Amino acid sequence: MNIVRTIFSWVMPLVILVGGVAAFMALGSQPPPPRREADANPAVMVQTLPVVREPGQIEIDFDGVVVPLREVTLSAETGGRIVDLAEACRGGKFVKKGTQLLAIDPRDYELEVRRLEQELKQAVLTIEEIDEEIKQNERSVSLAERQVALAHREVERLDGLKSSRVVTEADYERALRDELTADSNLNGLQGQRRVLAKRRIRLTEAQTLTATMLERAQLDLVRTRIVAPVSGMVVDSMVEEDSYVSKGTPLVTIEDTSAAEVRVSLQMDDVARIWSDTRRTPAGSPYDFPDTPATVVYRIGDRQYRWQGVLKRQEGKGLDERTRTLPCRVLVADPTAVEALDRYGAALPTLPAGTPLSLIRGMFVDVQVQVETDQPLVSAPCEALPLVQVAAGRATFESGPDGLRPDDRVVVSQLSNVRDGMAITEAGESREPVMTAQAPESGEASPQPTE
Repeated sequence: MNIVRTIFSWVMPLVILVGGVAAFMALGSQPPPPRREADANPAVMVQTLPVVREPGQIEIDFDGVVVPLREVTLSAETGGRIVDLAEACRGGKFVKKGTQLLAIDPRDYELEVRRLEQELKQAVLTIEEIDEEIKQNERSVSLAERQVALAHREVERLDGLKSSRVVTEADYERALRDELTADSNLNGLQGQRRVLAKRRIRLTEAQTLTATMLERAQLDLVRTRIVAPVSGMVVDSMVEEDSYVSKGTPLVTIEDTSAAEVRVSLQMDDVARIWSDTRRTPAGSPYDFPDTPATVVYRIGDRQYRWQGVLKRQEGKGLDERTRTLPCRVLVADPTAVEALDRYGAALPTLPAGTPLSLIRGMFVDVQVQVETDQPLVSAPCEALPLVQVAAGRATFESGPDGLRPDDRVVVSQLSNVRDGMAITEAGESREPVMTAQAPESGEASPQPTE
């Protein structure tokens, strides 16, 4: 019994193994099922449009904000109490150049002017007196010189007669004393003339100083009237009537409205196009920015308004560290020369109601600049290519030997799952399927050119 059981435990696994091998061999000897060929991918029908050559002109469009040309803050140049504050000296009021805005109490300065005027008159009279004394001295000196000459001749005459004993020694000595007295008088008069000349110089200097002080007092009197130095809008009035102000106190701020500027930030590729504009005169300095005509457009709802300006200069601070753009200024010489545009961008003959009469600080506007370039340009529909420069529904970009050329056709149909070798056929024509050259890379248009 044990022997049978042992044989069974050894034989059964061998039987099972042999049976499995036989079954596997039997299955492998059967022919394989027939292969079914995969259906070929049908060609995708697409729409294409031709690539068109464009003239060498690009329109650069960027955003900007209107800023004032300049702001002038008027401060008190003299101290005193505000006695007159004009109605125009209020925030939001428009004032013309030369309009009086406020006045400081002028009475102290008027008194100072009158005092110095009197001192100046006294100085003039004193100088006139000195001039008379100098004239009198000149006559006295002339007489004294004659008297000295006579006394000298008398001494010489008596000296000759003294040897012949015609005159006495006492007469000769008396003549000598008369000569010395005349000479002493002459020296005294000449010294007096020198003193008078120096006194006149001193009085003349005093007169000049008094005249200077009078001019300063008159200037302070004029400065008690604060007038608008430019025509513009009063931005802020910082004083009230009857308040006291000292020298240097800010009084009013005026925004110059004779012109306006638009602050913009340009990408460096746009700056490069402006620098290379073939119509521009070469700049005299490598740091000068070429003056470039620009159009400023402001939108209110569905309406557009246009001003003409000039891309004038860069702000001088270099590239913005955050945005890596170049801050520039567009000058609008006449902020009131506005044109209303219709929906197609043409100027209307008359301004409709609600048209802004001037550019106002803080307006967000579009700035458009036309740039000429020597680069060959082509354009395609905007839906077919990445946006480089858009005008009239077409994207303009530089053409090259490795890019699109005129008369090429571009796909404008929306495709999904674009891949290399994808078969396409153009809608509206009966032609063989065309294989695309390559799949689009990141940042390129999804459709591909067809031959």
